[in-house]
Amino acid sequence: MAEVFAGFVVGFAFSIIVAPIGAIMLVRSSRETGMAQRFAPEGTNVVALAMVVHFGAFLVLTAVGMVMGLALHGIEARRPDGGLGSPNLVYTVLVLALVAALVVPMLLAPWRRFAVGAAMLAVLLFGWAVPWLAQAG
Repeated sequence: MAEVFAGFVVGFAFSIIVAPIGAIMLVRSSRETGMAQRFAPEGTNVVALAMVVHFGAFLVLTAVGMVMGLALHGIEARRPDGGLGSPNLVYTVLVLALVAALVVPMLLAPWRRFAVGAAMLAVLLFGWAVPWLAQAG
């Protein structure tokens, strides 16, 4: 089950990069637009809300990495063909499709630059790093 461990490592690395940036963006955008008050009750401390988002991102993105590792393990047993610079073409295309489905609705939001950057990083890490790391393991 090297794939699951690779997914865990990549998901944790992704959360280390994305979670602090997301928390900082939440605090900064709350000053200008009051975005945090839309998600939390009135009077909630924005920094405390950012910490909850930060720790939640660590848990969720690590779990997503493990699930993607399980998907890679299942696909690897049936379709181990490589392509697009990845050891498993079907898995990489699956990651590309999932990330596109999640990011396309966010392109109209004010944080579209962050969404596009995080999507490119997610495709790079989950689509290519997980298969290569699992193959090395």
